[in-house]
Amino acid sequence: MRRWLFWLLVIAFVWLVWSQYAEIQVLTRTLLQGQLYWILAAVVLQIVRYLIFAAMFQHAFQAVDVRSRVLDLMPLVFGSMFVNVVAPAGGSAGAALFVDDSARRGESPARTAAGTVLQLVADLLAITVILVAGMIYLFRQHQLKPFEVMGALVLVAITLGQSGILVLGLWKPDWLKRLLNGFYSLSNWVSSKLRRSHLSDRSWSEHHAADFNQAARAIARKPAYLLRTLGIGLVSRFFDLACLYTLFLAFQQEIAFGPLVAGYAIGILFWIVSITPHGIGVVEGVMTLVYTTLDVPAAQAAVVALTFRGLSFWIPFLIGFVLLRYLNTFSTRKPAAEDSGEP
Repeated sequence: MRRWLFWLLVIAFVWLVWSQYAEIQVLTRTLLQGQLYWILAAVVLQIVRYLIFAAMFQHAFQAVDVRSRVLDLMPLVFGSMFVNVVAPAGGSAGAALFVDDSARRGESPARTAAGTVLQLVADLLAITVILVAGMIYLFRQHQLKPFEVMGALVLVAITLGQSGILVLGLWKPDWLKRLLNGFYSLSNWVSSKLRRSHLSDRSWSEHHAADFNQAARAIARKPAYLLRTLGIGLVSRFFDLACLYTLFLAFQQEIAFGPLVAGYAIGILFWIVSITPHGIGVVEGVMTLVYTTLDVPAAQAAVVALTFRGLSFWIPFLIGFVLLRYLNTFSTRKPAAEDSGEP
């Protein structure tokens, strides 16, 4: 099954590259028009940003008592971003890689799932901090649009929804157990339709609800880890912002800090809340609109938005595909629990 899943992801990769080939050509031609050393600086900043992103996962996992190392998490970070593109499911497909890798190392899948939720909430909060700063600047410039306010409200709803999972684990474990029971019933119904054995017995939901509750309590006991995770998330976003700034320099366009943050914040907002996968076709247009309303020439705004979107999308996507084969999920090694004979 894992082998088939790997080859399905390879097919999805080939299809996406083929379907976006014209966009890749446009991006390549556009990058060649910029100053090479600033373009290379932007690429390096993107890669460093994902190294910091892996450290964010490590701190989130430490909060729920799951062992991990930054260098070991790097392939998972890139792999999860690749999987989330070719199999968009609200980020759950990428999170499954972390959970599976943790289980194969003998760690708790439920605690790992809680850690991935904590990381996501911290990242959304970091984005919200930057978004608030950007929207305040736009408001003061009388350029804040109703659709930007609506998008921000959707982001708040997403953040509250993700936080609610941790709240259930901490204060309403019985509700969480009911939710997991529903998932248990659904998964076994799907298994029966596929003529496969049931995925687990009834105690599965009780065990995972209890484990998730312990993870949520561990987070509550360690608020410092939550603050560190949020702080690392902010650092990661500032490296992303620095990447965007170097692209303005690459195309010889000056920009002040306020407009830079405003355009970035709205672009990332619609990367998250757009109805298209990863904001394809939306992010570039929204960023261009914001920058042109802030007196950046339309041609320069469009070029910078296109290249920023292209680098921040294709770099993790391509690296994730290359590293996919090296993930534990697609290896032939059995999980640690099986190796040791544990049930």
